[in-house]
Amino acid sequence: MENTPAMHDWLTNFDLDHPLVIAGPCSAETEEQVLKIAHELKDTDVTVYRAGIWKPRTRPGMFEGVGAIGLDWLKKVKEETGLLTSTEVANKDHVKLALEA
Repeated sequence: MENTPAMHDWLTNFDLDHPLVIAGPCSAETEEQVLKIAHELKDTDVTVYRAGIWKPRTRPGMFEGVGAIGLDWLKKVKEETGLLTSTEVANKDHVKLALEA
């Protein structure tokens, strides 16, 4: 894929006077945790709030994230703080759930 100026439009459209900052908890564990961190970040240079709700692990029995319920938490973050929100997806089912949210 060729790197063209059009590929940078999404970043330019933020019209930031500082680097793009994406921050939040690696693993979203509770709604209270997610909202507390979001409110702490809302008046900083953070542009996008990111929380991991699907956490694939290599060892059976390890915490794998809260799953789709975390999407509601991210919607609440956006409603309460105005921050854009993001999470990683690992498969087509995650993509479908995220788009529906």
